[in-house]
Amino acid sequence: MQPQDYERALAVLDRCAAIDTVECLQEEFLEALGSAYGCVHTAFFRTDVFTRTFADLAPVMNGRIPRIIDEYRERWHTDDVMFTDASMHRIRRAGVSALVQLEPRGIPRRARAYLERFVFRAGLESVCALDLDLPDGQRGVVGIFGETRDHLTAADLAGLAIVVRQLSAISARLVPATAPSGPVAAVRGLSPRLAQIAELVGGGLTNATIARETGLTVDTVKKYLSQLLTRTGCANRTELALLVTGRGPVAGQGAEGDRPPL
Repeated sequence: MQPQDYERALAVLDRCAAIDTVECLQEEFLEALGSAYGCVHTAFFRTDVFTRTFADLAPVMNGRIPRIIDEYRERWHTDDVMFTDASMHRIRRAGVSALVQLEPRGIPRRARAYLERFVFRAGLESVCALDLDLPDGQRGVVGIFGETRDHLTAADLAGLAIVVRQLSAISARLVPATAPSGPVAAVRGLSPRLAQIAELVGGGLTNATIARETGLTVDTVKKYLSQLLTRTGCANRTELALLVTGRGPVAGQGAEGDRPPL
């Protein structure tokens, strides 16, 4: 590893150093991967076992992952190439496994089908997985997909192994995910990204405008908005906007007439 490789790993750790909840870790870690390593297509699952990512029905996702997650759960999760014996050996040893590290001839037939008929068909050429310790014996499984086969170099993967070890230690002090005690408490406890989206909703911006302001896709904005509604208990974006601006929520008031809340 060169000095710049360590700097990228440290940049990720610095961004995650001050977080205090699992939810913040999920969002900040994916944002940090995007900034430091250019990882656009990512997902962070919370699960009890590394191979049970399908059980997390509300992972944090970026890029193309929200569009393909349903197909993954319904068809491909049992054939994930990151769950093969060779990959799991690397996960147990270093907390990191990538497709480029696996011997192509040793990839089982079903895992090859997962790559050819699911990953590559989605326009993604590289796959990497990270395994983090979370509070209460939970696992944090991070999937990273790239549009080129050499998206992550050997030095990048070595840096990510350092990040995994350090973040697993940091996670011991994190507050486990809990249901909010009320809408106001939920707003105050938001991660920086969710707080940003909530503020923009409170300012009356549409999903398309929020996407332009934040650099996110409209689908990702909708995902964050759904999370905000769930956490605050608001029925729609109008109630959320009133709550954010200190004027609500208003029970029974629909968002934008009778249109759907997103």
